[in-house]
Amino acid sequence: MRTRKLLSWQTVAAAALITGLTVATAGCSTGGSSSSSTAAAGSGSGTLDGKGALIKIFMPSTSNVYLAAAAKAAAAEAKTLGYTSSIIENNFSQTEEDQQVQEWLATGEKAAAVLIWPASAKNATASIRALSKVAPVLQWNQLIDPAADPFIKIGYAGVSDLGIGDQAGKDTLAQIDTLTKAGYKFHGPGGLPNVLEISLGSGDYAAGEDRHTAFMKVTDGKINYLGREGAANFDAQGAFTAASTAIPKYLSAGIDIIYVQTNDMGNGVVQAAEQNGLKPGTDVFLMTGTSSGSTANLRSGKITTAVLQSPVIEGTLIVDNTAQYLATGSVTAGTVTIASDEAKPKLEMTPPTRTTYMMNPSVTAANIDSFKIWGFDFQALMGDAATN
Repeated sequence: MRTRKLLSWQTVAAAALITGLTVATAGCSTGGSSSSSTAAAGSGSGTLDGKGALIKIFMPSTSNVYLAAAAKAAAAEAKTLGYTSSIIENNFSQTEEDQQVQEWLATGEKAAAVLIWPASAKNATASIRALSKVAPVLQWNQLIDPAADPFIKIGYAGVSDLGIGDQAGKDTLAQIDTLTKAGYKFHGPGGLPNVLEISLGSGDYAAGEDRHTAFMKVTDGKINYLGREGAANFDAQGAFTAASTAIPKYLSAGIDIIYVQTNDMGNGVVQAAEQNGLKPGTDVFLMTGTSSGSTANLRSGKITTAVLQSPVIEGTLIVDNTAQYLATGSVTAGTVTIASDEAKPKLEMTPPTRTTYMMNPSVTAANIDSFKIWGFDFQALMGDAATN
């Protein structure tokens, strides 16, 4: 079992004026307004002050830049609220995570709450059930499987993968409209654009499936979908390997658009496309999800769009919702997508919403330098998860 104490990380929180971009709450196919009803009620501590209590976090490896930035933000927020925190990392393996849960439970360590990012949401129910017997559980990043729902006392907080796919689909339709008006001729039957997808995994990773499902729902009937290739590793190298297989397969048919589920992976696809004679941003257009990784190709236009997924906000949000639950002992039923406020809203001692999604607006070369959410510019929102 690999356990690492989280390092302190100082968040920067300052209200600031918008510098140009008006950021709207992302369209989210599963978002909505919070309900006033209470789903679960109990006895809370009556304070947001953690008084040194432990928040235990299970998550995939922080060797991934996004996860590392989220872990730092979670640790910083926990420290700000008076909690201690520690994480146990797995290598995107549910089997490994299950074993780590059992080993941690055997230690008898007491935690005020457990925050789990399942490696496989479909196969994590047994571990979540076991954890629920010793502490209230919050799930993050991977949506709660119905079988696990009864054991998740706090709820879900973090990214909406459906929202990411939804926004990427809308960005794709906007790009198709722009190209059509410019007289661009697509290669698909009936003049539809041929679209290839490079995804997170090949069907076992819930985030990849949710992003695929939402993208297809938005673009249904408006593209000619060629197919997808799953990346074994969710980074530029993994996507390069997947794209190097997929692009030659469809090259003769003509590839107009490549939907890649993260910007980081998109960087690998740019390289694979160029090695196959394509010119990203000119004769093939990359529409990507999560805005992590190098932004050089996004800034140059080789990647047309990404979707904001801030690990800093996600890491902060999961701790805030946990603190609200521990303070009130209650959860408000419903689903809410948090607004892209310029300043971080003051944390109130009110029950968290059962499902809380982050905002996920589009990121382009034109607006990347004008973001201002919770007082953060784009680089601060991404922490170490994005570089110039």
